[in-house]
Amino acid sequence: MNTELMATGASGVAWTIVYFALVYRGIKDKSYGMPLVPLALNFAWEAVFSLIYPPAATGLAGTIINAIWMVCDIGIIYTYFRYGYKYFRQYYGMSKSQWISYSIFAFVLALGIMLTGGPFLGQFVPYFRGDIFQGAIFIAYIQNLVISICFLLMIWQRRSSEGQSLTIGVFKCIGTGLTVGIYYLFDLHKGKADLMNIIIGATFLLDLIYVGTLYKQLEHEGKNAWTRF
Repeated sequence: MNTELMATGASGVAWTIVYFALVYRGIKDKSYGMPLVPLALNFAWEAVFSLIYPPAATGLAGTIINAIWMVCDIGIIYTYFRYGYKYFRQYYGMSKSQWISYSIFAFVLALGIMLTGGPFLGQFVPYFRGDIFQGAIFIAYIQNLVISICFLLMIWQRRSSEGQSLTIGVFKCIGTGLTVGIYYLFDLHKGKADLMNIIIGATFLLDLIYVGTLYKQLEHEGKNAWTRF
């Protein structure tokens, strides 16, 4: 088994746990745990890069992982549309029709970005080797940074652990920074991808801050952080 496939497999397991925890926690708390922007980007990425531009390097295994994530995302999307409006009404004063319109726009825009972003980046041969999926990987790391920022903004805004758990934070950290992140930086690019060093490093740091912030919030609420899935 090659290094890339091992890293992808480990990341796949970790992120699948994150997705299951997001669905479970969302239904349990009558909330949602993945903010709109990263949710739209994630679903579009997984749909496009499993159905339209599947990964060549990891073959069927990589495609299956992306497809599993896409299916899990449908569950997260359900929690968003089932329980999400109350937050947009509370924080932004939106009507339900405005919320639905903006949400649909976000998903359509994300799909357009993924359909065009991979081919656009893949044409730059020196870095992406003319491979559309290498461009997709670059997009995915930027997405991960966006997710980390949005997770922190969400818990700071809500001042609540609704829809969130340490399972989500810890396994997100493992699924990116400690698996495919290490492979991408130190195996594939030998530590010479300066921009990605910053992006992956910042993502890992923000994930640690999120885990610490969430732990303190759960303590404040009198909830056991270690038994909360």
